[in-house]
Amino acid sequence: MTSKEIVAAAMNLQRPERTPVMCQMANGHTIINTGVHPIDYFTDNELWADCLVRMRELYDFDGILCHKPGRVDGIMNLVERTDYDGETPTLFISDGSRIECTRDDDAYYKPSAEFTRPTMEELDLENLLSWAPESFVAFQASKATLPITDPEGFEDHVFATLDRVIDRVGDDYSVHGEVRAPFDHFLNILGMEEGLMALLDDPERSLEIMDRTADWSIALAVAQVRRGADAIKVSSPFAGSGFLSPDMYEEFILPFEGRLAKAVREEGKPIYTHTCGAIGDRLDLLCRAGVSGIECLDPPPLGDVDITEAVQMLKGRIFIKGNIDPVNTLLRGDTSKVKEDVTQVLGAAMEMDGFILSSACSVAPPAPPDNLKYMVDLCREITAQ
Repeated sequence: MTSKEIVAAAMNLQRPERTPVMCQMANGHTIINTGVHPIDYFTDNELWADCLVRMRELYDFDGILCHKPGRVDGIMNLVERTDYDGETPTLFISDGSRIECTRDDDAYYKPSAEFTRPTMEELDLENLLSWAPESFVAFQASKATLPITDPEGFEDHVFATLDRVIDRVGDDYSVHGEVRAPFDHFLNILGMEEGLMALLDDPERSLEIMDRTADWSIALAVAQVRRGADAIKVSSPFAGSGFLSPDMYEEFILPFEGRLAKAVREEGKPIYTHTCGAIGDRLDLLCRAGVSGIECLDPPPLGDVDITEAVQMLKGRIFIKGNIDPVNTLLRGDTSKVKEDVTQVLGAAMEMDGFILSSACSVAPPAPPDNLKYMVDLCREITAQ
């Protein structure tokens, strides 16, 4: 079996000839371990695709996650000047905002002094980004907030990175696309504090907005599948118990991620949700959304999921992609810690079909590559039949 076939079997709740391994890389981890300049990494489709391929080769993963399908076409047209050599390389935008392209982390948007977000009442449901400066819209597009509701309505350049990765390795390795969850779009429009308060102060309006942003997520997910993505990951980091109660999850997350899951599965491909932190109290709710799988399942102390209990609850229902501690094992741990955790997780996973070994959340920027290489080698040694 090829790596692509092995991952596909696991995502379809089968038991392949060995357990597949693939992790999500923090952008900082990729920048550090490829040595590319962070501004080029943020702006160049071909370079970003090459970095993703190089990281797969470094760790011999069975697949690649394209965090977003491509870079923003023409974003450099907004840039007044660049600082390539500073401690934090920066793009200075003509409207007074800037994008800080850090050397060991994500890129960050720093608005101008005049920047203000809209109130709920000021938002136009038919054009939820009409209030925003062009630089903010472009930066959000780089994070896959694209206000397009027709899967056929995207220009080809939107998928430049995804297309290149599929072209280079898609016959042999599993290539996954990604979309923001509808709730994630909502928070990025209103801001974190204002968005969370809006759920309490104006739940009806909040639901109306997320109904629109769900259309964005669906369109981008379906479009990536139609271009050859083998699966879709839903980035839903703020749906854990640190932000929402189970009742709020059922009201504000389930209907919209359910629509998204249905749309992707109707296209014949798996879809899995990535939610960080403590989610042990909502695993059953997550299954009700109709997703094919779940990523993270952060173990204590990062989260509250016991992998043995999760396997017993989820086996036969959805696949699991996880759940090696990215901080205390892959970042801070040594060989003995990696061996202990990989052995324990794989021991629990032997009770189910449909398991992919992965870091629970993203691999941290300074995580030692040797820990990940050992994790992969150990998994192959333990599970190869």
